[in-house]
Formats: sequence, structure tokens, C-alpha cells
Amino acid sequence: MPEFSHQFRAMGTHVGLWLWHTNESLARQALANIEQNFIQLEARLSRFQPTSELSRLNRAAGQPVTVSPLLFDLVEQALRWRKRTGGIFDPTVLNALLAYGYDRSFELIAPATTHPSPPHPESPPPANEIKLDRARRKITLPLRAGIDLGGIAKGWAVQQAGQILGHFGPTLVDAGGDIVCVGAPPSGSAWLVGVDNPLESGTDLAILRLKNMAVATSSVARRRWQQNGSAVHHLIDPRTGAPADTDLVSVTVIAPRLPDAEIHAKVTLILGRQAGLAYLAGWPDVSALLVPQTGHPIFHGRFKEQTYVYSNDFTDAFVNLG
Repeated sequence: MPEFSHQFRAMGTHVGLWLWHTNESLARQALANIEQNFIQLEARLSRFQPTSELSRLNRAAGQPVTVSPLLFDLVEQALRWRKRTGGIFDPTVLNALLAYGYDRSFELIAPATTHPSPPHPESPPPANEIKLDRARRKITLPLRAGIDLGGIAKGWAVQQAGQILGHFGPTLVDAGGDIVCVGAPPSGSAWLVGVDNPLESGTDLAILRLKNMAVATSSVARRRWQQNGSAVHHLIDPRTGAPADTDLVSVTVIAPRLPDAEIHAKVTLILGRQAGLAYLAGWPDVSALLVPQTGHPIFHGRFKEQTYVYSNDFTDAFVNLG
């Protein structure tokens, strides 16, 4: 069975699609359709596009807005995860992101960009102040509140792409390292997925063997810029309204679904090593690799069992905490 691939940019990242199928014409059309799906989803869900449905919702804060079923479901899911994570994952940190200079797609932010010091951060609005009316499909945000769906929207898009392509044959979807794989290559082996080393660009910490799983990585190593001479990054800690002060550089999570893996990786990174491991312990279907600033990675759960090879530099440093 031949393999077909397709590459494009969407949602601020490089997207790669791989599909095994017997019919070339059908396979290439399916891959092209997925690209169009990404473009359409970005046009609806991106906070960087002023005409997007999400931007219109944010501009209407204080008033009820009728939204599409997709936007309603994603906001509802995001708020549900806010409750599950004790507020560490919070879609209402948009104003903090803007205050720290993340006001455009990341590739447009100059590394040395200088922004005024942000004001004293406001606390995120209580969850009960965001009104969801499912019967009429209306969302009402509090005045001056804004939502950033960020990783959960990209995770949903990649998960959907994997499910659609999976009907045609074994497939893998990779959006900037956030990956969904369905089935297995015709050889019967697993998909081999590299985990980037955040402390040494261009190298892998590990190669994973995956079947019907998703993997997401959250990191503070790359999406960084300067604000008044100080380095800041894109992961806001809702408890402070500022970029998270964490002892971790990156967290890679394996889970059945990519949106869940995205959230677990982000929450663990914000919490830091000790509290992050305690959080992960509450999710038995999740495996993870934590990379502290000390450079001594830590396995959690079954991550080590799913590792094909890993860097000799860390062989003696891995600790199985599962």
C-alpha cells in the first residue's frame, strides 16, 4: 500500500499529513480537503483574525452572542477543563497575553520586541460569570473579558483531521509536534515519533512507538520574546496573570485524545515538577516526559514503555515515577 503526504501552514504552525491508501487520486483529494478544513477552522477560531467568530465574541463582551455549534462546544469544553484543573487551564487569560505582547501570531513577534510593563493583572472572571445558554446557543462574556482557545482549538482540529483521514487508512497528523496517529503503517509496526530536546535544538530526546494515540508537547523554550529587557513566554499562570514561573522547560504527554494531551501538558508545565507530577497522578491513561531546567528528564506513567530509543545523554537520568 503506498504512502501519500501533504504539507502546509495553518494555525501558526507547520502541518504534515501522512496517509496510506491504495487509491492515489482519492488519497490526495482527502489530504487536500484536510488543508481546507484547517484554513476554515483558523478563520473561525483564531483570535489573531479580527473577522473570526471568536474575535467577534470577544468584542461583544457583556452582551449575549449566538455562536456556531463548534464554537459553543469548544468554549464549553474549555470551561469544563478550567474546573477540572482547578483553574490552571483557563481560556480567559486573553487580556494577560495581550498585556505581555502576545497580540499577533508568534512568527510576527520580534524576539527583542519591547512592550510597556503590563498593569497589575486582573483576576480571571469567575466561571459562573460566563453565561452559556445551550438551548439558544448563546455565550455571554463578562465586560472586558476575552477568550483564547489556543491549544484546545488546534488540538481539536488535529484530532478531527486524524479521525477523518483514519477512515481512508493508517494516518498520522503532525501540527508543530502535536500529533495524532490512527492505526499503524502496513508493516504492522508502530508510528515512530520523535520528541524534541528543548535544551538542544535539532536533536531528539526520545523516539516513541505509537498506535491510535496522541502526543502533545508544551514548552517555554521557544515561544519567548523580550519585554523591557526581560524574557517572557506565552504560558500564562492564571493565578498570577503573568508568564508561569516554573522549574520545567517542557512537558510531553501521551493520551488517547490530542485536546486532552494539550491541556495536561500545559497544566503540568505551569504547575512545575512537584505539583505537576501530583496532577498527572490523577489521570491514569496519561503518560508524560518532564524536562526540568536542570536537564534531567523524568518519566511518568508508561512513557518509558512506549519509548523506542532515547538519548544516551539521559540514559542514567530517567526515573520511572509511574
